[in-house]
Amino acid sequence: MCGIFGFAKTSGRQSDNQMRILRDVFTELTDESSIRGTDSTGFSIIDSNNRFTYKTLKDSSTLVDTDTWDNDIISKITRDTTIVMGHVRLATHGKVKVTNAHPFTVGNVTGVHNGVIYNYNQVAKSMGKSVPEVDSQVLFQSLYKNEMNKAFENIEGDFALTWVKDSNRKVHLARESGRPIVVAYWKKARILFWASTKNIMQDAMLNAGLVLPIQEVPEDYIYTYNVDAFNSTPNREQVAFETLSQYGYKGYTSYGYSNYGYGGYSAYDSIGNPSPASKHLPATCDTKKEMCSYCYEWINADELWHDKDNKQVCFDCEYFVDDYDKNYAQEDKREGGKTDEKSGWFKF
Repeated sequence: MCGIFGFAKTSGRQSDNQMRILRDVFTELTDESSIRGTDSTGFSIIDSNNRFTYKTLKDSSTLVDTDTWDNDIISKITRDTTIVMGHVRLATHGKVKVTNAHPFTVGNVTGVHNGVIYNYNQVAKSMGKSVPEVDSQVLFQSLYKNEMNKAFENIEGDFALTWVKDSNRKVHLARESGRPIVVAYWKKARILFWASTKNIMQDAMLNAGLVLPIQEVPEDYIYTYNVDAFNSTPNREQVAFETLSQYGYKGYTSYGYSNYGYGGYSAYDSIGNPSPASKHLPATCDTKKEMCSYCYEWINADELWHDKDNKQVCFDCEYFVDDYDKNYAQEDKREGGKTDEKSGWFKF
């Protein structure tokens, strides 16, 4: 579980008071979203000509109480700003380090993702890419390579994401059934807010003194918002997309997190229905296949062994495990496995 949040606005349209409220709402969204992940925090602050991305290992609730927030982050949100995308991470795939924090930029695509891509290794290889450390990266690689309505066709997993591609004045929001996004539109200021959940959005707006209707983004569509088209409504455009997961049961999966992967995974939800990622499993429940904790492939149980952390490992991944133990054993002793990388801005 991670959290995504942010806003898009018509540039140059807001009064001083509306800008103050905007910054307050965004600060509250950042603070409230910490409930969904504390391993890292990141933002992309975008205007018509630039994309500035900030990443830190500070949790978002701590960050908003620092001088860095007031002097180096919130101050960059101006009347010229068009889009800001925020993210809080609960690490699943990939170590906890600044370079693995969202947002990610691939070519002209910058975006953030909440969810888990189960077949990210196969997707990366199908595009001729090396397998990334963070599963989310394959989404943005695919969005860079393909038309956006085709980008998720080979994806099996859960996702809600926002991204910018060809224009710094257009933001795209999409989700499948396993992950939520909600939006709220402030028509007087020509600002669209989004967050992972209704509770986060409600609390953030309440704390900032703003009351707006909140709507859930429908699943299985990409919604494109052009900030130049905002008026009494945000005038979104939409296009449907397909994923591999749509062929299975639509519902939340059941999994347990650890610092660097899953503590466990179930092919069934809490009421016994198969999860989206179980589409290719045999229909009966007496299968002897179990999931490798590294590549997330379903493997015959007698072809799995357990590593030092009691994770299940297939034969194909045993060399990866050896490399992981050799390179990261000392670093894992640190609290949370976090590196000493410094926070910073990146311009794309």
